[in-house]
Amino acid sequence: MRVKPVALVTGPYDWDPAALPLREFESRLQNVRLLLADHEASALIVHGNSSEYGSLAYLTNFVPKLGPAFALIPQDGPVCLLVSGASTMRSAAKRLTWVEDVRPIGDLKASIGAWLSEVCPETNPAIGLWGHSRLASRPYTAIKTAIEPRGTILDVSVPLEALRLHKSDLEVELSRKSCGILHEAVSALTRAFRSGSGARSAALTAEYTAYQSGAQDARVYVSSHPGGPPLFIDSDEDRSLDPLLSYVAVRFAGYWSEGFVTLSQSPSAALTQAQKGLAAMLKCVRDGVTFDELAAIATKQVEPYAIHPLVQNSIGNSIGLSIEEPCETPSAPMSILSGGIYTLRCGVAGQAGDNTADNAFVSAMISVANEHTEILWSALDSSNGMP
Repeated sequence: MRVKPVALVTGPYDWDPAALPLREFESRLQNVRLLLADHEASALIVHGNSSEYGSLAYLTNFVPKLGPAFALIPQDGPVCLLVSGASTMRSAAKRLTWVEDVRPIGDLKASIGAWLSEVCPETNPAIGLWGHSRLASRPYTAIKTAIEPRGTILDVSVPLEALRLHKSDLEVELSRKSCGILHEAVSALTRAFRSGSGARSAALTAEYTAYQSGAQDARVYVSSHPGGPPLFIDSDEDRSLDPLLSYVAVRFAGYWSEGFVTLSQSPSAALTQAQKGLAAMLKCVRDGVTFDELAAIATKQVEPYAIHPLVQNSIGNSIGLSIEEPCETPSAPMSILSGGIYTLRCGVAGQAGDNTADNAFVSAMISVANEHTEILWSALDSSNGMP
């Protein structure tokens, strides 16, 4: 299940030191620099854009709204941030980050080349890249040609993503608050559905509630026909649908939470089996268990139903500054790890052939510690309006 990115990022994204104090970023930066030293890298270039900015926000809090942005991080010394837009936009960009040195990108090759000359006087330095897999061809070529005459490119995305997977105490608390907003939005969606509202009206009610509860961003998708997969609302049609499959995602202080719920006015065998599958996964989730193992557990529990194709290869993932964070580390590929926050989902495809009314989705948000798994939000919670 993939969430369609928005075309333009809006909302209150200014850096709030009360929510994310400078010491949090200093701690992250220290850990990143230790990792760079382990890999004998002299500096790091971090890319972000309006559709995927988790890595960039992790170190700078900056969310690109106008185009790509790059954090330039030396092994020692101040961080530099290159942002899209004219120099007149610099003051607006600085409100989004703790970084003092904010510059317009200008000529990307020349800007990075000049910065490398300042911070990497040594011969043939290794320069790490993070987030470059989402770079367009032209900016990647500009970075490559700026680096290669003086040094070599080092892909450090996997070990750096492993750092981002482990959430600090502050990140866990912000995720709890995000899940609190998710709970309010899903509850509003459920009440609207129970009162007979159409799918579009129920979705808009959930979105409004999320923003009223403090969300920076909210995305609500609902079925376009009974039992259909949750989709972006792109029409004025407002039919009452039963069952209504829904997806709600909210962002608070940079941290995403998400939830799948299936709402029906009458008992649903598909929903019962999906709930069994999710409950079984939650019972077995622990440090070290793989997503393949969790998928096998869910598959067994939902029989005679089958896992829905939309979640078959996406039973869960890490979630935080990105809705979908990579879950692979050098030592534990695609596993649940202590210190992580994850979303787990179970969807079933009904027995009635093309009759999608016999489908269901449910999910949960969890925080995993060494000896304890905390359920931050769950569609199994009766307060979310589930049967």
